[in-house]
Amino acid sequence: MPAPALAPASLFMRLNLPRLLARYRIRCAAEGDCMAYFIVSRASGREISRDLMISLNRFSRRIEIIRFYPQFYTRPDTKFFSAASLYLMIHHFAQFFRIAEAHQVFVRTRPEIYARFYRSLLDFNFHPVFEMAGTIDLAADYVRSDIDTSMVASVPSADQHAAFMVA
Repeated sequence: MPAPALAPASLFMRLNLPRLLARYRIRCAAEGDCMAYFIVSRASGREISRDLMISLNRFSRRIEIIRFYPQFYTRPDTKFFSAASLYLMIHHFAQFFRIAEAHQVFVRTRPEIYARFYRSLLDFNFHPVFEMAGTIDLAADYVRSDIDTSMVASVPSADQHAAFMVA
């Protein structure tokens, strides 16, 4: 499998995206302005992720990370895979919806998750915009990338509806 075109990304992403994609496939399902993502092990064929959902808020011009639990911490030798998968998913989502750079990437999380994860994502430069009662809203300007996201495959249409069912 040829490596995807990663030149627009940072050195960090150029190193970690190929490692991620060598071990995992990423699939998606779209419904309205939402996209569910699934991370599947190439070795076992099993889905390892849980709750990966991004939504487009057209009114506020935001790409909203609704849920992001890729579950890499349960796998050996996956350091930085969460960052690489989020980068790929956001750019895939933006390309799918033809989003211009006048949008922001938004996520609501806990302050400790911001400190441990989102603050270190230099490709996005997340910063706090509001904090209250153990939650923090983060925003980053969306910067378009020409990264090839064609390796993100759609799930079969019969499985798409199940992707958006609330458990």
